[in-house]
Amino acid sequence: MASRNLHDLVPSVATKAKQIVWLCAEYKVDLLIYCTYRTVEEQARLYRNGRSLPAIRKKAMELERTYGRKDLAEILMDVGPQYGDRIVTWAGPGQSMHNYRLAFDAVPIVDGKLQWAIDATEWRVYGRACKEVGLEWAGTWVLNKREFPHAQDVGVSWKDLIEDFDHA
Repeated sequence: MASRNLHDLVPSVATKAKQIVWLCAEYKVDLLIYCTYRTVEEQARLYRNGRSLPAIRKKAMELERTYGRKDLAEILMDVGPQYGDRIVTWAGPGQSMHNYRLAFDAVPIVDGKLQWAIDATEWRVYGRACKEVGLEWAGTWVLNKREFPHAQDVGVSWKDLIEDFDHA
């Protein structure tokens, strides 16, 4: 299971996450940060969710051939069966900013319940807070790849990090 601990993020992102929680609170929005650091094994399990075995094999080949990461391809193939029928991430192992401790996922809480409805005002408050502290909010990404809970550091991409990534 992925971490919820802000101390598992790089310090600059952890500080910004705390600032986002405070900013949201100023607008009367409670926020739960429920995912910070994610191991490549956890990322592989999440990636497999909702995908066919041929699609998983295709991603493994991409990791090996395009990025030279046979180790990450093997992790993707070896973590076991996928669960559920819904795709929950577009990122394979090593392709998520969570793997580099540079991203987190959060959800607003309304009347003690998690607010997953993406048309809720609370999400816009969260998105504005992310922008204000200098993080990228995935709620503004391309329509079919939006991830309202996801916020990440700016100015760096997993593509810049994957080659030298030591996940051990």
